[in-house]
Amino acid sequence: MKYIAAVGMFDGVHLGHRFVVEQLCREAAARGLAPMLITFRSHPLETLRPELAPAILTEVDFRRQLLREAGVERVEVLDFDRVCRLTATEFLSVLHHDFGVEVLMMGFNNHIGSDRQSAASLGSHCAGVDIILLPPYPGSEGLCSSATRRALAEGRVADARTMLGRPYSLRGTVVHGKQLGRTLGFPTANISPASPSALVPGSGVYAADVHIHGDHTPHRAMLNVGQCPTVGGCGTTIEAHIIDFDRDIYGREVTVDFLTRLRDEQQFAGLDELKAQLALDRLAAISAK
Repeated sequence: MKYIAAVGMFDGVHLGHRFVVEQLCREAAARGLAPMLITFRSHPLETLRPELAPAILTEVDFRRQLLREAGVERVEVLDFDRVCRLTATEFLSVLHHDFGVEVLMMGFNNHIGSDRQSAASLGSHCAGVDIILLPPYPGSEGLCSSATRRALAEGRVADARTMLGRPYSLRGTVVHGKQLGRTLGFPTANISPASPSALVPGSGVYAADVHIHGDHTPHRAMLNVGQCPTVGGCGTTIEAHIIDFDRDIYGREVTVDFLTRLRDEQQFAGLDELKAQLALDRLAAISAK
């Protein structure tokens, strides 16, 4: 089979990435080719400049799932350290001979190869591959994975949701904690992220939906990211109080959708004041959209 492809990290699969998928599929239909997306297992900076590598919005399996849901069945995942030394011409030759790529769609600011070639510098044809330019995404100013990461790091999950076209999702496993929430009447599930490089939104209290893998419907929760200052601090944790829920889910995999930020994390004068605020947070989480 012959393909038209686009190459990128596609971290987050935000609205700009979905626009790429839409244009790729449209061009594939016009040319009688199959669409393919090529992404990388880890961010290129993990290889080139590890100290500058950003946190990841979507670990590779989830990214592949989202890209397929967006409309491209074939998603190839490459290890960047295996191709990082290839020039653009050598990389295109690999795409052509190993993956059947006949056409590569590139954005105006995309570069490929160790020699950082752009669509303009490569011309319309190189190493057996036609190069075409991706049209600009309308209203794309400020829309990128970096902006999404920045919004999440600052706790602005509503802004990130606008950029992603969906709530930000964090995958993890429920682990044992200190069980302090249970003593307050608000038992929590402590969540350990699936990847150490996953981006955890900034500290605060959030309304969230918790998807327990294997369950058919999500469960509404109020979720705290932070250090629990009122009860003595506990290091940064992710704790979800799943509303009207009483099941043992230790060891279960979950996905948390961050819906909206309810408030800053804060230190209260005592446990009674904390419990009163938690009751208000619970009501706000229930009504969140």
